[in-house]
Amino acid sequence: MEKIILDTKNLKKFGMTMGIAFLVIAIFIIIRHKHSPLPVLIIALIFFIMGVVTPALLKPAYIAWMRFAYLLGWINTRLILVIIFYLVLTPIGLVMRLCGIDSLERKINKKAGSYWKKRELTKPSYERQF
Repeated sequence: MEKIILDTKNLKKFGMTMGIAFLVIAIFIIIRHKHSPLPVLIIALIFFIMGVVTPALLKPAYIAWMRFAYLLGWINTRLILVIIFYLVLTPIGLVMRLCGIDSLERKINKKAGSYWKKRELTKPSYERQF
């Protein structure tokens, strides 16, 4: 895990971000459920105040949140790679195998006895060499 930077700027930013996040949650509760989200508003206010006045008090919450974020990133990376491999690449490979498609052209040339293919001779182009 990377080293967590615990400077005042990051702690203030964390306090503001969490305050805004809880404020958005409170607004969502008001709009969607039509009742007072007083505990969520209090938590948002606490994060705002701690972020502005005493960001050092946010260190334990910031460290816990960053460790949780690291764990989520580790899990999500593997989960996304597994989903892409088994739901995208594996079916494509199975369909290509069933259809007899060999995109790498790995069949041996019977005449030459190798994988090499004869290239047709073309007029050389000195402008596009590759």
